Amino acid sequence: MAETSADDEHKEDKGKEEEWKDSPFSDAVYKELARLNGRINQMSKAAIVSKLKQLKLNTEGNCDVLKQRLKSYYKKQKLTSANLLAASKLSPYYVIVDFEATCEEVNAPDYPHEIIEFPAVLVSTEKQAVVDSFQAYCRPVINSKLSDFCVELTGITQEEVDKADTFPKILKDFEDWLAKNKLGTKHKFTMVTDGPWDMGRFLYGQCKISDLPYPQFAKKWINIRKVFSNFYKSKRCCLKLMLKHLELDFEGRPHCGLDDAHNIARVLLRMMNDGASIQVNERIHLASLEAKTKAGDKPERMVVVPIIHAGDHRNTAVRVQRERSRRDCHRKESDEDST
Repeated sequence: MAETSADDEHKEDKGKEEEWKDSPFSDAVYKELARLNGRINQMSKAAIVSKLKQLKLNTEGNCDVLKQRLKSYYKKQKLTSANLLAASKLSPYYVIVDFEATCEEVNAPDYPHEIIEFPAVLVSTEKQAVVDSFQAYCRPVINSKLSDFCVELTGITQEEVDKADTFPKILKDFEDWLAKNKLGTKHKFTMVTDGPWDMGRFLYGQCKISDLPYPQFAKKWINIRKVFSNFYKSKRCCLKLMLKHLELDFEGRPHCGLDDAHNIARVLLRMMNDGASIQVNERIHLASLEAKTKAGDKPERMVVVPIIHAGDHRNTAVRVQRERSRRDCHRKESDEDST
């Protein structure tokens, strides 16, 4: 029985070897890149800055950001020379939204957040710049009077929302803005948010309040926090800290939706320039529950689902293996301590 198990393991190892030989990652250039990355990891910040200056690359950012920038530069150079550089995984256009909504200093679990500012910023990948923007205030209908906390946090006044249209009209205006820029027709585009809440909480909740179907354009999006932490190998963090990692100051007023969206665009553009792959990584899943309401309609359940790409599976597997090793090590230490 033991011999059969050993034979099976031998066959499995041999199969993995063959699979690795057929893999594009078996090329010698990847071994060279691994050695380069190892050397970069050992460099001081001053040495990395000096090298980036020699290469005429941006030198803003903390040490982790600068290391990744240098690694990305060499990766592009080496893979291009070896004719192995994959096509850039970027969308032609990105539409960044950052909603502001009604709130209290302490929100009840069932508090109905209503969108009071609908901002959007359009980024062109080709031009590497913001090329247009949209902003409109919305009049709330459930909590029509803004709390003092909300006014102080967002800078949005009661007068501004009182004069504004309600959400259905603003959503139509936004869709007209998309059409004006030929987004979704002539040009492909991808939505970008700072976290899952803009789509999963604010837009979804507002559509329920306004009795509107959830818009197709918002069913998939890029959570920039995830892309940032994966690319720069940092902890997942808020917009303020992402800017700090890049050694950029916040421009404008925090919690002004349009200013927030512009600053998210600055992070996005810096990541593009550093060679990040910026792809959809979250989607909304809407499912009807089996039970029916008194009106005969089936209530809806919403969940935000992560989207994992091919390269992410490899990174996830490595993280899982490291975590298992760490737990095994702790378990072994605990067993030794107890004996």
